[in-house]
Amino acid sequence: MNSPKYKKAIGRNLAELQWVIIHRTTLQGIEQAKPVYHYFLHSAYTGLFNDYVAHCLKVFDLSIGSASFWYIYRTHEKRVKDFGKASGIDVDELQVVAQRLKHIRDKTHFHIDPEGVLDPKAIWRQADITGKRLAQAVDAVWKILTHLQQLLGLPEVNLPNYTIKSAKEAALRAESPQSGLQQFIQAGPQRGPPLNRSV
Repeated sequence: MNSPKYKKAIGRNLAELQWVIIHRTTLQGIEQAKPVYHYFLHSAYTGLFNDYVAHCLKVFDLSIGSASFWYIYRTHEKRVKDFGKASGIDVDELQVVAQRLKHIRDKTHFHIDPEGVLDPKAIWRQADITGKRLAQAVDAVWKILTHLQQLLGLPEVNLPNYTIKSAKEAALRAESPQSGLQQFIQAGPQRGPPLNRSV
């Protein structure tokens, strides 16, 4: 049965993923504009990365009480599996990614783990989630949910015409002396450590 809750969950998860993909594009654009030194862009990058992960955590949340992708999956499991099989999507891999995201959430992203605080980067290494792996999982779930959206005739949630190239150009403009950014932030420090995180 396609209940109102089921339909709303599809729309909400698509909206979350819309931001995930937009943030990912921006992060990749900023990375390609390296070296980024201004604290303005550096803090923007860090904030976007944290928000990117937070939206991913919502969509991949395995909790029974959550209206995440997994609620949608459990409601019509065969529907999702059949589409996944026809589209070359490994649903089992999505579950693995979800479990590993939970590890990150529990140990560092929303909690400061007493052991993990000694080496936060080790938590990401243990989770074994690369930027590419997470991106593939995100794109797979987006594909599944847009299929369900179309199947049920729900309002469309689309992606804007926004590319890594345009994000990079915006970051480079912000870094340039002509941008006025120096004047905007001259009251505080203007240079931070170079970015080294790969999305």
